[in-house]
Amino acid sequence: MYLIFTDETGTNNHTSSNFLMYGGLVVHESMVLKLEMQIIDVVNNFLDINNMLEAEVHFTEIFNYIFYSKPPSKPRKQKEFKEHILPKIKNKKKEDVILFVDELFQLISKANTPLFFSNINKNDEYHKKHFLGNKEISYNAYAFKTFLNIVDRFLTQNKEMGLLVADDFNNQLPKALKNLTILELISNDTIKNHPTIKEIIYKRVLAESLVWKNKFLKDSFDKESIAPLKYKFESNSFNIIDNISFVSSKDSIINQITDILLYTIRKIKEYNLNKERYIDIKDFCENSDLVITINDLYYDSKIIEGIIKKVNNQIDIMFIKGHEANIHSSHQKDNNG
Repeated sequence: MYLIFTDETGTNNHTSSNFLMYGGLVVHESMVLKLEMQIIDVVNNFLDINNMLEAEVHFTEIFNYIFYSKPPSKPRKQKEFKEHILPKIKNKKKEDVILFVDELFQLISKANTPLFFSNINKNDEYHKKHFLGNKEISYNAYAFKTFLNIVDRFLTQNKEMGLLVADDFNNQLPKALKNLTILELISNDTIKNHPTIKEIIYKRVLAESLVWKNKFLKDSFDKESIAPLKYKFESNSFNIIDNISFVSSKDSIINQITDILLYTIRKIKEYNLNKERYIDIKDFCENSDLVITINDLYYDSKIIEGIIKKVNNQIDIMFIKGHEANIHSSHQKDNNG
């Protein structure tokens, strides 16, 4: 069995990023402990953190401090950053961060642990016409649906089952929703009335992919998919276990690393799209060692990126992988999935 440690980046509904990515490291059960031990060594070497479960690695905060000299803006995060993270990184340089990230990408290559992710352009026109009337619902739904498609193809081809491991969101649920049944929680009305609770959207998309084999879900909610695609049956999940295991990212080392890898790819893509706007991170995004490492992972299909294209009024999933990908360029080729 494989465990798929997931995270997302760019999900906040603001204009600072064009990209929303949902992805995960796909780790065979026999490799989980070995990978965790190696990650601990890499993080300890960079941050001098002996126990990642005591001090969660918020890479966004580290990145913003090193490259923009900005501490966290939210008061609740400022205290933790000042006490636990700042003493570890105040003397770090940009080169240290680059090497740290490069080491992590090299590690997943050595461990034969692929990173699969969806990359949704939040400015695409089809989001504006979503049947629940909210763009945020649309791009979160398509991000998760595309990711499930990539992962399930991999699992099916390898004749293995997979369990999704995601960040716990129970503390984000309003009281009014906590007592709802799963079918009430993922209904059109609940999602429409709570469009910012993205995890409800993910649960709905997963349920839709399992309707074909789950008699309790069949005919239990609206027939219309929350993220319709050209090929309806392609979205059925064959080898993904029927529920998501929710854990606090603070308690999951590999989920934290997924966040770092996705964030890195997103920042490079943002830079390639508008180099003047992101000039402060030029050293990071144009580092030849880091870019070559990522490109090699694409070439070896250790990184597979799924995107959405609308052609002739129909929406389809495309895959970017192998020699078709070049993280240097924002003009990437695509391959019909």
